Amino acid sequence: MVSLGSAAKIIQRSGNLKGDNSNFNVGNDSSFSREVQKENELFSDQFLSFEDLFSPKSNTIKHSRKKITDDIFELTRNNRWEDIISLYHPVEEKMPDLVKAGQDNFIRQKIAFAMGHLNRFDEAIKELLICVKSEPDNFYVRSSLAYTAYDSLYAAKNRDIFLAGQAKAKRIELAHANFRKAQEIRPDGVTNFYRQAMLFSQIENKENMALPLFQKACANWENLDDAERLLRHQEKKNYIKSLYRTGSLLLKNGDGKIALEKVTLCLALDEKTNYVSLSFKYFALGKVQFYLGEYEKARDALLFAGQSSSKQKLDFVAELLARTYLSLGRKDKALNAIETIPERMRRAYFRWTEADVLCALQKFNNAKQVLKKSMERDNRSRHKSLIRLVKIEYLQRDFKNAMEHASEAVLFFREKWQNPYGEGLFWQSLAAFRLGHQNKAEKIALELQQNCRFYPKLDRLLAMIKNEKKHQNEG
Repeated sequence: MVSLGSAAKIIQRSGNLKGDNSNFNVGNDSSFSREVQKENELFSDQFLSFEDLFSPKSNTIKHSRKKITDDIFELTRNNRWEDIISLYHPVEEKMPDLVKAGQDNFIRQKIAFAMGHLNRFDEAIKELLICVKSEPDNFYVRSSLAYTAYDSLYAAKNRDIFLAGQAKAKRIELAHANFRKAQEIRPDGVTNFYRQAMLFSQIENKENMALPLFQKACANWENLDDAERLLRHQEKKNYIKSLYRTGSLLLKNGDGKIALEKVTLCLALDEKTNYVSLSFKYFALGKVQFYLGEYEKARDALLFAGQSSSKQKLDFVAELLARTYLSLGRKDKALNAIETIPERMRRAYFRWTEADVLCALQKFNNAKQVLKKSMERDNRSRHKSLIRLVKIEYLQRDFKNAMEHASEAVLFFREKWQNPYGEGLFWQSLAAFRLGHQNKAEKIALELQQNCRFYPKLDRLLAMIKNEKKHQNEG
Protein backbone atom coordinates (compact mmCIF):
# COMPACT_ATOMS: atom_id res chain seq x y z
CA MET A 1 0.00 0.00 0.00
CA VAL A 2 1.25 3.49 -0.87
CA SER A 3 1.85 5.60 2.24
CA LEU A 4 0.17 8.95 2.71
CA GLY A 5 3.57 10.59 2.63
CA SER A 6 4.43 9.04 -0.72
CA ALA A 7 1.07 10.00 -2.16
CA ALA A 8 1.60 13.56 -1.04
CA LYS A 9 4.97 13.63 -2.76
CA ILE A 10 3.44 12.37 -6.01
CA ILE A 11 0.70 15.00 -5.87
CA GLN A 12 3.22 17.68 -4.99
CA ARG A 13 5.54 16.68 -7.83
CA SER A 14 2.65 16.60 -10.30
CA GLY A 15 1.73 20.12 -9.30
CA ASN A 16 5.30 21.27 -9.80
CA LEU A 17 5.35 19.86 -13.33
CA LYS A 18 2.49 22.22 -14.11
CA GLY A 19 4.58 25.17 -13.03
CA ASP A 20 3.83 25.37 -9.30
CA ASN A 21 7.31 25.28 -7.67
CA SER A 22 6.35 26.89 -4.35
CA ASN A 23 6.40 23.71 -2.27
CA PHE A 24 9.05 21.71 -4.14
CA ASN A 25 12.70 21.70 -3.13
CA VAL A 26 14.68 20.97 -6.31
CA GLY A 27 17.91 20.97 -4.41
CA ASN A 28 17.07 17.63 -2.84
CA ASP A 29 16.43 15.90 -6.23
CA SER A 30 19.11 16.78 -8.80
CA SER A 31 18.11 13.99 -11.22
CA PHE A 32 14.57 15.27 -11.34
CA SER A 33 15.91 18.79 -11.85
CA ARG A 34 17.83 17.63 -14.92
CA GLU A 35 14.72 15.87 -16.19
CA VAL A 36 12.66 19.06 -15.90
CA GLN A 37 15.41 21.07 -17.57
CA LYS A 38 15.52 18.60 -20.45
CA GLU A 39 11.75 18.78 -20.80
CA ASN A 40 12.01 22.57 -21.07
CA GLU A 41 14.66 22.50 -23.86
CA LEU A 42 13.11 23.39 -27.22
CA PHE A 43 13.65 21.26 -30.30
CA SER A 44 14.98 23.06 -33.38
CA ASP A 45 15.74 21.89 -36.92
CA GLN A 46 15.83 23.25 -40.48
CA PHE A 47 12.03 23.39 -40.55
CA LEU A 48 11.33 25.34 -37.35
CA SER A 49 13.25 27.25 -34.72
CA PHE A 50 12.14 29.10 -31.58
CA GLU A 51 12.59 32.48 -33.31
CA ASP A 52 10.33 31.40 -36.18
CA LEU A 53 7.39 31.56 -33.76
CA PHE A 54 7.58 35.30 -33.31
CA SER A 55 10.24 36.76 -35.63
CA PRO A 56 8.75 39.28 -38.09
CA LYS A 57 11.72 38.57 -40.36
CA SER A 58 10.56 35.00 -40.98
CA ASN A 59 7.24 36.27 -42.27
CA THR A 60 9.02 38.79 -44.45
CA ILE A 61 11.15 36.04 -45.99
CA LYS A 62 8.09 33.86 -46.51
CA HIS A 63 6.23 36.62 -48.33
CA SER A 64 9.32 37.61 -50.29
CA ARG A 65 9.87 34.06 -51.50
CA LYS A 66 6.22 33.71 -52.55
CA LYS A 67 6.35 36.96 -54.52
CA ILE A 68 9.56 35.91 -56.30
CA THR A 69 8.10 32.46 -57.02
CA ASP A 70 4.95 34.01 -58.51
CA ASP A 71 7.06 36.37 -60.63
CA ILE A 72 9.23 33.54 -61.93
CA PHE A 73 6.19 31.46 -62.84
CA GLU A 74 4.81 34.37 -64.83
CA LEU A 75 8.15 35.00 -66.56
CA THR A 76 8.48 31.27 -67.34
CA ARG A 77 4.99 31.18 -68.82
CA ASN A 78 6.10 33.88 -71.27
CA ASN A 79 9.53 32.30 -71.95
CA ARG A 80 11.34 35.33 -70.55
CA TRP A 81 14.50 33.43 -69.62
CA GLU A 82 16.87 36.40 -69.78
CA ASP A 83 14.62 38.39 -67.44
CA ILE A 84 14.61 35.60 -64.84
CA ILE A 85 18.39 35.52 -64.83
CA SER A 86 18.93 39.29 -64.80
CA LEU A 87 16.41 39.77 -61.95
CA TYR A 88 17.47 36.96 -59.63
CA HIS A 89 21.02 35.88 -60.48
CA PRO A 90 23.32 35.70 -58.63
CA VAL A 91 21.10 34.78 -55.72
CA GLU A 92 23.75 35.71 -53.16
CA GLU A 93 23.70 39.32 -54.35
CA LYS A 94 20.05 39.73 -55.33
CA MET A 95 18.44 37.86 -52.39
CA PRO A 96 20.94 37.51 -49.50
CA ASP A 97 18.14 37.18 -46.92
CA LEU A 98 16.73 34.13 -48.70
CA VAL A 99 20.18 32.56 -48.85
CA LYS A 100 20.76 33.23 -45.14
CA ALA A 101 17.38 31.74 -44.30
CA GLY A 102 18.04 28.66 -46.47
CA GLN A 103 15.11 29.51 -48.76
CA ASP A 104 17.12 29.88 -51.99
CA ASN A 105 17.11 26.37 -53.48
CA PHE A 106 13.78 26.65 -55.25
CA ILE A 107 14.87 29.96 -56.82
CA ARG A 108 18.18 28.44 -57.91
CA GLN A 109 16.33 25.57 -59.62
CA LYS A 110 14.23 28.03 -61.61
CA ILE A 111 17.28 30.08 -62.54
CA ALA A 112 19.04 26.90 -63.69
CA PHE A 113 15.99 25.98 -65.77
CA ALA A 114 16.11 29.40 -67.47
CA MET A 115 19.86 29.03 -68.07
CA GLY A 116 19.29 25.67 -69.70
CA HIS A 117 16.91 27.27 -72.21
CA LEU A 118 19.71 29.68 -73.14
CA ASN A 119 22.32 26.87 -73.43
CA ARG A 120 24.16 28.23 -70.37
CA PHE A 121 24.51 24.71 -69.02
CA ASP A 122 27.73 25.11 -67.02
CA GLU A 123 26.17 27.92 -64.97
CA ALA A 124 22.93 25.98 -64.56
CA ILE A 125 24.77 22.94 -63.28
CA LYS A 126 26.74 25.10 -60.83
CA GLU A 127 23.46 26.38 -59.33
CA LEU A 128 22.00 22.89 -59.08
CA LEU A 129 25.12 21.48 -57.43
CA ILE A 130 24.63 24.06 -54.68
CA CYS A 131 21.08 22.75 -54.25
CA VAL A 132 22.26 19.13 -54.16
CA LYS A 133 24.84 19.96 -51.51
CA SER A 134 22.18 21.33 -49.15
CA GLU A 135 19.45 18.82 -50.08
CA PRO A 136 21.10 15.60 -51.32
CA ASP A 137 17.90 13.55 -51.03
CA ASN A 138 15.59 16.02 -52.76
CA PHE A 139 14.06 14.20 -55.74
CA TYR A 140 13.34 17.36 -57.71
CA VAL A 141 16.86 18.72 -57.29
CA ARG A 142 18.44 15.43 -58.37
CA SER A 143 16.05 15.11 -61.29
CA SER A 144 16.73 18.70 -62.41
CA LEU A 145 20.50 18.21 -62.28
CA ALA A 146 20.29 14.94 -64.22
CA TYR A 147 18.05 16.52 -66.85
CA THR A 148 20.27 19.61 -67.24
CA ALA A 149 23.38 17.46 -67.74
CA TYR A 150 21.45 15.28 -70.20
CA ASP A 151 20.09 18.31 -72.04
CA SER A 152 23.59 19.76 -72.41
CA LEU A 153 24.75 16.52 -74.06
CA TYR A 154 21.87 16.74 -76.53
CA ALA A 155 22.83 20.34 -77.27
CA ALA A 156 26.38 19.20 -77.95
CA LYS A 157 25.11 16.43 -80.21
CA ASN A 158 23.13 19.03 -82.17
CA ARG A 159 26.22 21.28 -82.25
CA ASP A 160 24.52 24.05 -80.31
CA ILE A 161 27.41 23.99 -77.83
CA PHE A 162 30.86 22.39 -77.81
CA LEU A 163 31.38 19.52 -75.40
CA ALA A 164 33.91 16.78 -76.06
CA GLY A 165 36.63 14.58 -74.60
CA GLN A 166 37.00 14.46 -70.84
CA ALA A 167 34.46 17.22 -70.30
CA LYS A 168 31.83 15.21 -72.17
CA ALA A 169 32.71 12.03 -70.24
CA LYS A 170 32.32 13.88 -66.92
CA ARG A 171 29.01 15.34 -68.01
CA ILE A 172 27.73 11.87 -68.94
CA GLU A 173 28.74 10.52 -65.55
CA LEU A 174 27.10 13.48 -63.78
CA ALA A 175 23.84 12.74 -65.61
CA HIS A 176 23.98 9.00 -64.84
CA ALA A 177 24.81 9.56 -61.15
CA ASN A 178 21.84 11.87 -60.64
CA PHE A 179 19.44 9.77 -62.70
CA ARG A 180 20.36 6.81 -60.48
CA LYS A 181 19.84 8.87 -57.33
CA ALA A 182 16.47 10.16 -58.54
CA GLN A 183 15.44 6.58 -59.38
CA GLU A 184 16.53 5.46 -55.92
CA ILE A 185 14.38 8.16 -54.29
CA ARG A 186 11.40 7.48 -56.57
CA PRO A 187 11.77 3.91 -57.88
CA ASP A 188 8.25 3.88 -59.36
CA GLY A 189 8.90 6.90 -61.61
CA VAL A 190 8.80 6.96 -65.40
CA THR A 191 10.61 10.06 -66.64
CA ASN A 192 14.04 9.47 -65.10
CA PHE A 193 14.19 5.90 -66.39
CA TYR A 194 13.14 7.11 -69.86
CA ARG A 195 15.71 9.93 -69.91
CA GLN A 196 18.58 7.75 -68.73
CA ALA A 197 17.65 5.23 -71.42
CA MET A 198 17.78 8.04 -73.98
CA LEU A 199 21.19 9.03 -72.65
CA PHE A 200 22.45 5.49 -73.20
CA SER A 201 20.86 5.04 -76.63
CA GLN A 202 21.12 8.48 -78.24
CA ILE A 203 24.30 9.89 -76.69
CA GLU A 204 26.41 6.82 -75.91
CA ASN A 205 25.07 4.37 -78.53
CA LYS A 206 24.65 1.72 -75.81
CA GLU A 207 21.30 0.31 -76.84
CA ASN A 208 21.77 -2.85 -74.77
CA MET A 209 21.94 -0.63 -71.66
CA ALA A 210 18.96 1.46 -72.76
CA LEU A 211 16.42 -1.30 -73.40
CA PRO A 212 15.97 -2.43 -69.74
CA LEU A 213 15.47 1.20 -68.69
CA PHE A 214 12.82 1.83 -71.36
CA GLN A 215 11.12 -1.38 -70.23
CA LYS A 216 11.31 -0.27 -66.59
CA ALA A 217 9.70 3.07 -67.49
CA CYS A 218 6.87 1.19 -69.21
CA ALA A 219 6.40 -1.25 -66.35
CA ASN A 220 6.32 1.52 -63.75
CA TRP A 221 3.50 3.35 -65.53
CA GLU A 222 1.56 0.16 -66.14
CA ASN A 223 1.78 -0.71 -62.43
CA LEU A 224 0.18 2.59 -61.34
CA ASP A 225 -3.51 2.59 -60.50
CA ASP A 226 -5.92 5.04 -62.12
CA ALA A 227 -5.67 7.57 -59.29
CA GLU A 228 -1.89 7.59 -59.42
CA ARG A 229 -1.91 7.94 -63.20
CA LEU A 230 -4.20 10.93 -62.92
CA LEU A 231 -1.95 12.49 -60.30
CA ARG A 232 1.17 11.90 -62.42
CA HIS A 233 -0.39 12.49 -65.83
CA GLN A 234 2.64 14.48 -67.01
CA GLU A 235 4.68 11.27 -67.07
CA LYS A 236 2.32 9.55 -69.48
CA LYS A 237 4.04 11.07 -72.52
CA ASN A 238 7.35 9.51 -71.47
CA TYR A 239 5.61 6.16 -71.00
CA ILE A 240 4.33 6.39 -74.58
CA LYS A 241 7.77 7.42 -75.85
CA SER A 242 9.26 4.49 -73.94
CA LEU A 243 6.83 2.12 -75.67
CA TYR A 244 7.96 3.50 -79.04
CA ARG A 245 11.66 3.16 -78.19
CA THR A 246 11.16 -0.31 -76.67
CA GLY A 247 9.51 -1.47 -79.88
CA SER A 248 12.37 -0.13 -82.01
CA LEU A 249 15.07 -1.77 -79.88
CA LEU A 250 13.22 -5.07 -79.63
CA LEU A 251 13.04 -5.13 -83.41
CA LYS A 252 16.81 -4.65 -83.63
CA ASN A 253 17.20 -7.59 -81.27
CA GLY A 254 15.06 -9.74 -83.56
CA ASP A 255 11.94 -9.76 -81.36
CA GLY A 256 9.59 -8.71 -84.14
CA LYS A 257 6.31 -9.95 -82.66
CA ILE A 258 6.86 -8.31 -79.27
CA ALA A 259 8.04 -5.15 -81.03
CA LEU A 260 4.79 -5.10 -82.98
CA GLU A 261 2.80 -5.35 -79.73
CA LYS A 262 4.65 -2.36 -78.24
CA VAL A 263 4.31 -0.19 -81.33
CA THR A 264 0.62 -1.08 -81.72
CA LEU A 265 -0.03 -0.18 -78.07
CA CYS A 266 1.88 3.09 -78.56
CA LEU A 267 -0.35 3.95 -81.52
CA ALA A 268 -3.53 3.18 -79.57
CA LEU A 269 -2.57 5.17 -76.46
CA ASP A 270 -1.15 8.11 -78.40
CA GLU A 271 -3.99 8.44 -80.89
CA LYS A 272 -5.26 11.77 -79.54
CA THR A 273 -2.15 13.21 -77.89
CA ASN A 274 0.56 12.50 -80.48
CA TYR A 275 3.41 12.68 -77.99
CA VAL A 276 5.28 10.75 -80.68
CA SER A 277 4.61 12.24 -84.11
CA LEU A 278 2.40 10.28 -86.51
CA SER A 279 5.21 9.99 -89.05
CA PHE A 280 7.55 8.38 -86.51
CA LYS A 281 4.91 6.03 -85.10
CA TYR A 282 3.77 4.77 -88.48
CA PHE A 283 7.36 4.50 -89.66
CA ALA A 284 8.03 2.26 -86.63
CA LEU A 285 4.95 0.20 -87.47
CA GLY A 286 6.02 -0.13 -91.10
CA LYS A 287 9.52 -1.12 -90.05
CA VAL A 288 8.25 -3.93 -87.82
CA GLN A 289 5.84 -5.16 -90.49
CA PHE A 290 8.62 -5.10 -93.08
CA TYR A 291 10.78 -7.21 -90.75
CA LEU A 292 7.91 -9.68 -90.30
CA GLY A 293 7.50 -9.97 -94.08
CA GLU A 294 4.11 -8.24 -94.13
CA TYR A 295 5.13 -6.03 -97.05
CA GLU A 296 1.71 -4.77 -98.09
CA LYS A 297 0.92 -3.67 -94.52
CA ALA A 298 4.37 -2.12 -94.29
CA ARG A 299 3.77 -0.21 -97.52
CA ASP A 300 0.47 1.20 -96.23
CA ALA A 301 1.99 2.25 -92.91
CA LEU A 302 4.97 3.92 -94.61
CA LEU A 303 2.77 5.75 -97.10
CA PHE A 304 0.76 7.13 -94.18
CA ALA A 305 3.97 8.06 -92.33
CA GLY A 306 5.15 10.02 -95.36
CA GLN A 307 1.82 11.82 -95.73
CA SER A 308 1.77 12.67 -92.00
CA SER A 309 5.03 14.62 -92.09
CA SER A 310 4.19 18.32 -91.79
CA LYS A 311 7.67 19.33 -92.89
CA GLN A 312 9.86 18.13 -95.76
CA LYS A 313 9.87 14.52 -96.94
CA LEU A 314 11.52 12.18 -94.44
CA ASP A 315 14.43 10.34 -96.04
CA PHE A 316 14.25 7.32 -93.71
CA VAL A 317 10.57 6.79 -94.59
CA ALA A 318 11.27 7.05 -98.34
CA GLU A 319 14.25 4.68 -98.03
CA LEU A 320 12.27 1.93 -96.28
CA LEU A 321 9.33 2.44 -98.63
CA ALA A 322 11.66 1.93 -101.60
CA ARG A 323 12.99 -1.28 -100.05
CA THR A 324 9.42 -2.42 -99.35
CA TYR A 325 8.47 -1.87 -103.00
CA LEU A 326 11.53 -3.90 -104.01
CA SER A 327 10.27 -6.74 -101.82
CA LEU A 328 6.88 -6.46 -103.53
CA GLY A 329 8.54 -6.62 -106.95
CA ARG A 330 7.52 -3.02 -107.78
CA LYS A 331 10.86 -1.68 -109.04
CA ASP A 332 9.31 1.37 -110.69
CA LYS A 333 7.56 2.36 -107.47
CA ALA A 334 10.80 1.85 -105.57
CA LEU A 335 12.57 4.31 -107.88
CA ASN A 336 9.71 6.80 -107.46
CA ALA A 337 10.12 6.63 -103.69
CA ILE A 338 13.86 7.32 -104.04
CA GLU A 339 13.23 10.32 -106.25
CA THR A 340 11.02 12.05 -103.64
CA ILE A 341 14.20 12.99 -101.74
CA PRO A 342 16.47 15.69 -103.29
CA GLU A 343 19.88 14.31 -104.21
CA ARG A 344 21.75 16.68 -101.90
CA MET A 345 19.85 15.22 -98.92
CA ARG A 346 20.56 11.56 -99.65
CA ARG A 347 22.72 10.15 -96.89
CA ALA A 348 24.96 7.10 -97.23
CA TYR A 349 22.37 4.52 -96.12
CA PHE A 350 19.86 6.08 -98.53
CA ARG A 351 22.40 5.83 -101.35
CA TRP A 352 22.83 2.09 -100.69
CA THR A 353 19.12 1.50 -101.21
CA GLU A 354 19.17 3.77 -104.25
CA ALA A 355 21.99 1.65 -105.71
CA ASP A 356 20.04 -1.54 -104.94
CA VAL A 357 17.00 -0.16 -106.77
CA LEU A 358 19.14 0.76 -109.79
CA CYS A 359 20.68 -2.72 -109.78
CA ALA A 360 17.19 -4.24 -109.69
CA LEU A 361 16.49 -2.20 -112.83
CA GLN A 362 19.84 -3.46 -114.24
CA LYS A 363 21.23 0.07 -114.36
CA PHE A 364 24.56 -1.10 -112.99
CA ASN A 365 26.71 1.80 -114.17
CA ASN A 366 24.28 4.26 -112.60
CA ALA A 367 24.40 2.28 -109.36
CA LYS A 368 28.21 2.38 -109.34
CA GLN A 369 28.17 6.16 -109.82
CA VAL A 370 25.77 6.55 -106.90
CA LEU A 371 28.01 4.48 -104.62
CA LYS A 372 31.17 6.32 -105.63
CA LYS A 373 29.47 9.66 -104.99
CA SER A 374 28.32 8.40 -101.59
CA MET A 375 31.91 7.54 -100.61
CA GLU A 376 33.06 11.11 -101.27
CA ARG A 377 31.24 12.32 -98.14
CA ASP A 378 31.26 9.16 -96.03
CA ASN A 379 34.19 8.70 -93.70
CA ARG A 380 32.45 6.26 -91.37
CA SER A 381 30.77 3.52 -93.39
CA ARG A 382 32.62 3.66 -96.70
CA HIS A 383 33.33 -0.08 -96.48
CA LYS A 384 29.62 -0.80 -97.00
CA SER A 385 29.55 1.16 -100.26
CA LEU A 386 32.72 -0.61 -101.36
CA ILE A 387 31.22 -4.06 -100.75
CA ARG A 388 28.21 -3.12 -102.86
CA LEU A 389 30.62 -2.09 -105.61
CA VAL A 390 32.40 -5.43 -105.18
CA LYS A 391 29.17 -7.34 -105.74
CA ILE A 392 28.27 -5.34 -108.85
CA GLU A 393 31.73 -5.84 -110.35
CA TYR A 394 31.59 -9.53 -109.46
CA LEU A 395 28.24 -9.94 -111.23
CA GLN A 396 29.72 -8.22 -114.27
CA ARG A 397 32.69 -10.63 -114.15
CA ASP A 398 35.12 -7.79 -113.45
CA PHE A 399 36.96 -9.78 -110.78
CA LYS A 400 40.01 -7.50 -110.84
CA ASN A 401 38.01 -4.41 -109.83
CA ALA A 402 36.01 -6.53 -107.39
CA MET A 403 39.20 -7.60 -105.60
CA GLU A 404 40.55 -4.02 -105.55
CA HIS A 405 37.35 -2.68 -103.98
CA ALA A 406 37.29 -5.54 -101.45
CA SER A 407 40.93 -4.84 -100.52
CA GLU A 408 40.11 -1.16 -100.09
CA ALA A 409 37.16 -2.05 -97.84
CA VAL A 410 39.36 -4.31 -95.66
CA LEU A 411 42.03 -1.61 -95.35
CA PHE A 412 39.51 1.14 -94.53
CA PHE A 413 37.80 -0.96 -91.87
CA ARG A 414 41.10 -1.96 -90.26
CA GLU A 415 42.31 1.64 -90.11
CA LYS A 416 38.96 2.94 -88.85
CA TRP A 417 38.06 0.26 -86.31
CA GLN A 418 41.35 -1.65 -85.77
CA ASN A 419 39.61 -4.95 -86.55
CA PRO A 420 39.49 -7.38 -89.47
CA TYR A 421 36.49 -6.92 -91.77
CA GLY A 422 34.86 -10.32 -92.32
CA GLU A 423 32.73 -9.47 -95.35
CA GLY A 424 35.62 -7.69 -97.02
CA LEU A 425 37.96 -10.63 -96.46
CA PHE A 426 35.41 -13.06 -97.88
CA TRP A 427 34.94 -11.12 -101.12
CA GLN A 428 38.65 -10.40 -101.39
CA SER A 429 39.36 -14.12 -101.19
CA LEU A 430 36.57 -15.03 -103.61
CA ALA A 431 37.69 -12.46 -106.18
CA ALA A 432 41.29 -13.71 -105.89
CA PHE A 433 40.01 -17.25 -106.45
CA ARG A 434 38.15 -16.19 -109.63
CA LEU A 435 41.33 -14.50 -110.87
CA GLY A 436 43.22 -17.76 -110.40
CA HIS A 437 45.31 -16.55 -107.45
CA GLN A 438 44.68 -19.65 -105.37
CA ASN A 439 47.47 -19.21 -102.83
CA LYS A 440 46.40 -15.64 -102.13
CA ALA A 441 42.75 -16.69 -101.95
CA GLU A 442 43.60 -19.45 -99.46
CA LYS A 443 45.71 -17.16 -97.29
CA ILE A 444 42.92 -14.58 -97.01
CA ALA A 445 40.26 -17.25 -96.43
CA LEU A 446 42.33 -18.76 -93.60
CA GLU A 447 42.68 -15.30 -92.03
CA LEU A 448 38.89 -14.98 -92.16
CA GLN A 449 38.52 -18.46 -90.64
CA GLN A 450 40.84 -17.51 -87.79
CA ASN A 451 38.78 -14.39 -86.96
CA CYS A 452 35.30 -15.63 -87.85
CA ARG A 453 35.14 -19.41 -87.95
CA PHE A 454 31.48 -19.67 -88.93
CA TYR A 455 31.30 -16.97 -91.58
CA PRO A 456 28.53 -17.97 -94.07
CA LYS A 457 29.78 -20.02 -97.04
CA LEU A 458 33.41 -19.84 -95.89
CA ASP A 459 33.71 -23.65 -95.71
CA ARG A 460 32.40 -23.89 -99.25
CA LEU A 461 34.95 -21.31 -100.46
CA LEU A 462 37.83 -23.13 -98.73
CA ALA A 463 36.71 -26.42 -100.27
CA MET A 464 36.64 -24.81 -103.73
CA ILE A 465 40.14 -23.38 -103.25
CA LYS A 466 41.47 -26.72 -102.01
CA ASN A 467 39.88 -28.59 -104.91
CA GLU A 468 41.24 -26.12 -107.49
CA LYS A 469 44.76 -26.34 -106.06
CA LYS A 470 44.52 -30.12 -106.19
CA HIS A 471 43.57 -30.01 -109.90
CA GLN A 472 46.43 -27.61 -110.60
CA ASN A 473 48.91 -29.93 -108.88
CA GLU A 474 47.57 -32.93 -110.77
CA GLY A 475 47.76 -31.03 -114.05
